[in-house]
Amino acid sequence: MRTVSCDRPCLTLMDAAGLASTMGLDLSDPGASPDFTTLSFYKIFGLPDLGALVVRKRSSAMMEDRRYFGGGTVDMVINKGNAWHAAKRDSVHDYLEDGTLPFHSIIALGHAMSVHERLYGPDPMRFISMHTTRLGARLHRLLTQIRHSNGTAVVRTYGDENSVYGCCEKQGAVIALNVVRADRTFVGSSDVERDANAWDIYVRSGSLCNPGGVATYLGWASEDLRLAYADGHRCSNPVQFALGKPTGVVRVSLGAMSTHSDVDRFLQFIRQTYVQ
Repeated sequence: MRTVSCDRPCLTLMDAAGLASTMGLDLSDPGASPDFTTLSFYKIFGLPDLGALVVRKRSSAMMEDRRYFGGGTVDMVINKGNAWHAAKRDSVHDYLEDGTLPFHSIIALGHAMSVHERLYGPDPMRFISMHTTRLGARLHRLLTQIRHSNGTAVVRTYGDENSVYGCCEKQGAVIALNVVRADRTFVGSSDVERDANAWDIYVRSGSLCNPGGVATYLGWASEDLRLAYADGHRCSNPVQFALGKPTGVVRVSLGAMSTHSDVDRFLQFIRQTYVQ
């Protein structure tokens, strides 16, 4: 539910690109929905390279205050004498669509939606959500059971305190983790990604464009991050460890086409590569 704790008007933006890839979005209650929601069709369908901005109608007025305009967003332009232009005002998208639209991609998007329904049924996101939730719960449960010979855990996972694997409303089909040796030292996240590549397994490593989450999971204070930056650590060119602590995690993402054999292969990779 939207809450406002300041005196000024407050607008909210939700980046739903990751969430929408395996779960449907329910924006039916405007009072409980963000003012702006972004999502990626590429992450849902694999193509085309398009995204979307979903705008709450009551919040659309702020989009009208642009100080520039492009062709397609105006009904009239006068550039001789007293310069003047009349912006389109019939709908939000009318005054945001500068220039020629990527019509080939828009046509491809229609086909992607049709194929999606043929593959996964008339309610595809519900099916995909159920499927990936089951896979994610199984992978998380079995990962956390892997132990070294001295009994210490091989994998440390991270998440919100309210996350529940197996409940699609509280946890998506993504697992953030670090691999830990028997002496409780960390394997570098980039090293895990490199090792996984050799198994034809593709994961993402680093701060994952989530500096707040990674800093919280790994116990980084803002002052320490400044010291890490001074020591050469960069988001675009990270070092795996700074001040004796890891700077990133590994993210395993499951999607509509993921299978039980994919989960089994990742578990096999962890066991054979890191268990001591």
